[in-house]
Amino acid sequence: MKLNDLLEGTGLKADLENNIEISGLEYDSRKVKKGDLFFAIKGDMSDGNNYIDQVISKGVKAIISDTHRSIKGAVFIKSEDVRKAMAIVSSNFYGKPSERIILIGVTGTNGKTTTTYLIKHILENSGYKTGLIGTIDYSSGSEVVRSNLTTPESVDINRMLSSMIDSGMKYCAMEVSSIALVKDRVYGLNFKVAVFSNLTSEHLDFHKDMKNYLEAKKMLFDSLSVSSTAILNYDDEYRKRIALDTKATKVYYSIDSGSFYKGYNVSSSLEGLKFTILCSDKDVRIKSSMNGRFNVYNILASFATADILGIKASKIKKSIENFEGVPGRFNKIELPNKAIAIVDYSHTSDSLKNAVLSAKDILEAENTSGKLITIFGCGGNKDKTKRPVMGNIAVTYSDIAIITSDNPRYEDPFEIIDEVIGGVGDHKNYEVIENREAAISRGIELSKKGDIILICGKGHETYQEVKGVRTEFDDKKIVLKHKELAA
Repeated sequence: MKLNDLLEGTGLKADLENNIEISGLEYDSRKVKKGDLFFAIKGDMSDGNNYIDQVISKGVKAIISDTHRSIKGAVFIKSEDVRKAMAIVSSNFYGKPSERIILIGVTGTNGKTTTTYLIKHILENSGYKTGLIGTIDYSSGSEVVRSNLTTPESVDINRMLSSMIDSGMKYCAMEVSSIALVKDRVYGLNFKVAVFSNLTSEHLDFHKDMKNYLEAKKMLFDSLSVSSTAILNYDDEYRKRIALDTKATKVYYSIDSGSFYKGYNVSSSLEGLKFTILCSDKDVRIKSSMNGRFNVYNILASFATADILGIKASKIKKSIENFEGVPGRFNKIELPNKAIAIVDYSHTSDSLKNAVLSAKDILEAENTSGKLITIFGCGGNKDKTKRPVMGNIAVTYSDIAIITSDNPRYEDPFEIIDEVIGGVGDHKNYEVIENREAAISRGIELSKKGDIILICGKGHETYQEVKGVRTEFDDKKIVLKHKELAA
């Protein structure tokens, strides 16, 4: 594709002599190929401008950068905003794929993964091939690959959307992170539907405060066209600001408030959820194997999305009932002693509280004298403000809390634990066991029939990261190993 065709809409242009043919796009200097256009973006760990000579030696034909530089061997184009230019060029290169597929974006602090998985499940059960881009994996046709970013870079998104279209997919459900919005990874994409789940403290290491975090989430809804639909959680106070400037049609779902899609008569047991959705003056009875009030919101958001896309209510209901859940999201394992271990990804203060209260609801519904044993840690090099809050939640609502390591990354795990303990106050119902496997073992050892061991923080993750090194670690496998030894 000619360089100037790629640059259409960016405000950039190459002179006639340099209007060369480009065969590929790349932002990672390690992956460039001969004939590529290279975007010298500034990442968290490195600056693409430091690799310009290297990529030229590999045969890169053109470079877009925000620096002034004289080079030989490639066309150099200066842009004040390389990331926005990359998003537009990527869309042009792949034939504007977001305009040729129905793109559904889901954003919020918690619930994105479950909601996108459920939307995909409903649409596929209704006969429509559907792609997925999110925290756990990317499904873009013939392949499903483990994700490394919740929302990938714009080059990768447009490539995946193009692949989905080539594979006959009509829809794509995408998790849209606040960081991706700020970094223009989804800039210029045509979202037909956007879902807002909730907003609680998270990523403040990046956003600095809740105002910036809110404004980042709002960017998705500000970008919607008049032909799009914004589906918002009416029970979340931030939905007012989120929806303030959107041109899209606004539709709401709720449990506590009145809305078009309202869930009521919610009951939760070990077997799952039962509740009713009131919409269009009719009742739809819902039964799900998922647990927790928070999943009622995820189901409501998914139901609303599918309904707006024209899927029959009966088909949506059936799809919800046969949905088996998401890896690492409140996954239940019965132990030989008849206690229940639950593996969950909850790694924010709000998601931890949701998980703990959902486990308490199950214990109450089962009408046993079982106790709740919560095992959790906090990740290193991430938002520190949530650590004491999570400590307080765990000891306040659990019978026993075991504070351990999550992914300490480059931080001292014991310093992280000390910050968590800073929130426990006068509570004495906790232990500290830094080794995560030992902490899980201790929780199982303390349990008896009717108890719940809630293991939070890692969910679907299969590694633990210490000092930049990832070693294999899977909470579910650890529980299953103990189950086999006890059998």
